[in-house]
Amino acid sequence: MLALIILAGFLIAAGLIMVAAAKQIVKRYGLDKKVVLEHETELDEEEIDEYKTLKATVNVKLCGMLVFLPGIILLLIALKKI
Repeated sequence: MLALIILAGFLIAAGLIMVAAAKQIVKRYGLDKKVVLEHETELDEEEIDEYKTLKATVNVKLCGMLVFLPGIILLLIALKKI
């Protein structure tokens, strides 16, 4: 049981760090440059950059929550057995 709780703690911590540092992750790895927009011609250059950064940040936060969720479920399962 202790191993499950420790594993759940690592998953929860990793997910929270990803969510909290999403903007820095996007800037460091240039994830905003890889975002593809459908209606790019309708926006100004500044709006395009802002929108790409926002979209990449939301994607990183979503991935962080997908790491966080199994940690919470694992913690609930581990604590139910105690």
